[in-house]
Amino acid sequence: MTSHIYMYIRSIIAAISLTALLNACDDYLDEKVVSGVSYDFFETKTGMESAVNGVYTSMRWYVGGERYYCFTEYGTDYVWEGADGGQKDAFNKYSVQMNATAGLLYEFWENNYKGINRANTALMYLPKVNDMTDAEKHTREGELRFMRAYFYFDLVQHFGSIPLNTKGNVSEATTDFKRATVADIYEAIIADLRQSFEILPDAAQKDIRGRAGKWAAAHLLSKVYLTRGSAVKDQRGQKGTDMDSAAYFAEAVINSGKFALENDYRTTFDLRLNKTSAETIFAIEFTTDVLFNGDGNRMHLYWVPTYENLAGMQRDLQQGRAWKRVRPTPYFQTELFNSLTDARLYKMFRWIFQANKESSIPIWQEKYYYIDESGKTTDDLLYVTPPDLVGKPKFNTGDTAAYFIAKYYGAKDHRSKVIDAEKDRLLQLDVARSPYTLIPVDNNTNHFFPCLLKWLDTDRPDMNYEQGSRNFVRMRLGETYLLAAEACGRKGDFNKAAEYINVVRRRAAYKDGETKPKEWITIEGGDPAMALASTEEANLISPDDIAADFTSFILDERCRELFGEMNRWEDLVRTETLYDRVRKFNPDAAAGIKEFHKLRPIPQNHIDRLSPAPPIEEAQNFGYF
Repeated sequence: MTSHIYMYIRSIIAAISLTALLNACDDYLDEKVVSGVSYDFFETKTGMESAVNGVYTSMRWYVGGERYYCFTEYGTDYVWEGADGGQKDAFNKYSVQMNATAGLLYEFWENNYKGINRANTALMYLPKVNDMTDAEKHTREGELRFMRAYFYFDLVQHFGSIPLNTKGNVSEATTDFKRATVADIYEAIIADLRQSFEILPDAAQKDIRGRAGKWAAAHLLSKVYLTRGSAVKDQRGQKGTDMDSAAYFAEAVINSGKFALENDYRTTFDLRLNKTSAETIFAIEFTTDVLFNGDGNRMHLYWVPTYENLAGMQRDLQQGRAWKRVRPTPYFQTELFNSLTDARLYKMFRWIFQANKESSIPIWQEKYYYIDESGKTTDDLLYVTPPDLVGKPKFNTGDTAAYFIAKYYGAKDHRSKVIDAEKDRLLQLDVARSPYTLIPVDNNTNHFFPCLLKWLDTDRPDMNYEQGSRNFVRMRLGETYLLAAEACGRKGDFNKAAEYINVVRRRAAYKDGETKPKEWITIEGGDPAMALASTEEANLISPDDIAADFTSFILDERCRELFGEMNRWEDLVRTETLYDRVRKFNPDAAAGIKEFHKLRPIPQNHIDRLSPAPPIEEAQNFGYF
C-alpha cells in the first residue's frame, strides 16, 4: 500500500528537475533544459512516474492554505463567516471585492491549469516510454485522464466557459486561448472519465492509497452527469440520459464490493481511520513526514472557535488552534436535524471544551446580578450562591469550561442574532448557576460556536504547527449513495431514491444500546426510558416525504451528511438554487449576492496575457465588466 507520495519521494531528485521543466510548460515558455535533464526524461519509466506524481501534487493546493473553503463554504446557505479571515467580504458577502483582480481566483485558476498542462504533457510522452509494460501505461493514462477531468470539472463549475486544451505543448509559447462552451467542456470531462473507468484498476482506495482507481472515476462520472443534467435554465449540454448515467455509475460504485460505510457516522472522520477507511473512494494523500508534506493540510485551523479566550482555557493540541474562519448557522443547528432520531449534529461537532488553564478558572461569587444591554452590571439580583461554594473555583482543570448548546428555549428564527429579553434573563440565570459557561445557539458569535470535528488533526507535532497530515477525502461512499438517490429522484423514482437515502440515514441514527448525549434528554426532549433504544427505524424517510420538494430535501440531506466537506457552493450552483437559498438563509450575504454570482469572474491575470486581446464580453463573465 505504497502511496504516490512515497513513490514521489523515491524519485525526488528527478522530480526536482521535472518540476522546473513542467513549470516552463505552465508558463507557456520555450523549452528549457534544467540541471542537464531534458524532455527525453519523460520517455523513461522514472520520468513518467515523476510526471504523474507531479500532477497528483497539484491537488494538494486546495487545502494547503486558506483556499478552497472560501470557494465552497463561504457565500452559501448554512455557513457563516467567523471572526477572522481576509476573504469574507468577497466570497461570503459577494462584495465588490469579488472581481477579476481577486488573487485567490487566479491562484485557483493557475493551480488547476498547471495540473491540466502537466497531465497533457505526460499523456503526450506516455506512448514513447519503452521501459513500461502496456498494463502500467494504461493505469497511468487512466490516472492522468482522471486528474485532468477533475481539474476541468472544478474549473467549469466555478467559471463556466473556459479555455479547453487536451494537447501537450512543450515548445511553443501560446497566448491565444479561446473559451470553449460549457457543453464542450463537459463532453471532454466525460470522455476522459469514461476512458479512465475502463482502464483504471478495480481496487479499493485503501489498497492504492493516494491514487485514483476505477471507482473514483465512476463516482466522479456520476457527479458530472448529475451536474450537467440538473441544469434547467443554464446550458451545460444536458442530455435526457444524464440521470440514467448518473445513477448507473453511482450504483456501480455501491455494488462494486470494494467499499463500505463506517458503522458510526463519527468514525467517517476519525483521524485513526483517515488513511485506511473502507468508506473512502478517493483521497489526496498527506504525510506526517514534515520533509515531504509541503504546505500540509491546513483545514484543521478554520472551523475552531476562540475557546482560549474563555475562562479556564488556553490553546492545546487536542482542542485545536482557533483561526475561527467558518461556523454553522443557527438555522443549521436548530432546524435542519431531528436530533431525537439523527445523531449527526451531535457527532460532527465538539460541544464541550475542557479547562486546561488553572489560573483563569473563575471562583464562585456571593451574588450574581443581571447584565444590562450595554454589558454593565445592574442592581437587579439574579442569584445568591450557596455559602459553601463562595470563594471556591467553579471548576477544575479537566472539567467542562465551555458548553455549547445546539438549541436553546426553542429558538426558531435563523435570522436572529440576539435573543429576546426574557430568553436573555433565563440564559443569565443558567450561566450564573452553572459551573461552566453556557453558549446557546442564540448567543453564538463569530468567535464562539461549536467546533467541526471533521478536519481536526491531533497528529501535528505541537499545538502551533499548521501543516497537518490528515488526508483530504474528496469522495466517500456516503456521498455516492446520495448521488444515486438524487439521480433516481430526478427521474421520478422516489421509491429508489428513498431506499438510497435511507442507507445513509440508518447509519446516521442511534444504534441499539448506544449511549446518547445528555442533550438528547435535556435539550431535545427525549424520553429517558428510551435513552439506550435504537432510532434507526424512526430516522428513515418514505417516498412521500421527499416527493413534494425533492430538490430542497436532497440539498438538506447532503448538508446533514456532508457539512463542511467542501462542496456546498457547487451543490447550490448545480441545482440553480444559490441565489434564492443564500438570500433566505444567509443574512450576511443576502444584500450582496446577485444572480450572476453563480459564476466567478475570469481572473484578470489571464485576460491580460491574451493576444490578440478579445472584446471584454468574450473574455469575461457577465456581471464582472
